[in-house]
Amino acid sequence: MSSRFIRVAWIILTGGVAGVAVIGWLEAEPPASGGLLALASIIMVVWIGLTIRLLRFRQKLYRFFRRLLAGDYEAGIRSGKRFHDELSHVEDIANQFADRLREYDRLRADRVSVQARALDLILRTSREMMVTADVEKETLVFNPAAQKTLGISGKSWPFEVILKPKDNATFARLFNRSIYGSKLNTEGKCRLKMPGMENPVVLHSLILPLRDRDETVRFALIILDDVQPPSSSPTVTDG
Repeated sequence: MSSRFIRVAWIILTGGVAGVAVIGWLEAEPPASGGLLALASIIMVVWIGLTIRLLRFRQKLYRFFRRLLAGDYEAGIRSGKRFHDELSHVEDIANQFADRLREYDRLRADRVSVQARALDLILRTSREMMVTADVEKETLVFNPAAQKTLGISGKSWPFEVILKPKDNATFARLFNRSIYGSKLNTEGKCRLKMPGMENPVVLHSLILPLRDRDETVRFALIILDDVQPPSSSPTVTDG
């Protein structure tokens, strides 16, 4: 019964208002008028109480969804413990929904952490030259094999440092096409000049973008091979 309290109360109030109107129209005597006034007062108080309950629920629900959209999965709606109605049932469902989102976010964070550690292990132990691109942080990270072959001491470099130099125009074109353009695997021969190098080397690059559900590339793996030292590097044009 309590789970349908608002619905039942609303029906009773509507019927009460209609009944008061009919009785007032049929019996306009002073004694009846006093009774009608008392009944109307009770109906008005209950109606105001229901209205306040609905407005407060709307405000709590609004704050709840705003916190969820902001990524605060600890959000919840405090519901009354003494009495439950239809709105209390909705509050319970909203809290269960927040609990599911919180659990999903924890599992996603654990999975990402495991994947990141596994990828870091592969990069550190692989004999192939590999570079990871964090698109959100705009950072390129070179694994030990790439650092040793290219003769560089740094591990992490901002996009701008690698893509902006004129010598790296072809590499930048391949990179931008794969990350921001077609968002497909892209490969080709290009020059690459790292900070501290006097002359660029020529190498083959394979860029593997990883897209999420909204087709946005947030991460990419770049495999470098067939590196030719600067002294024997042929001319590579930016076609």
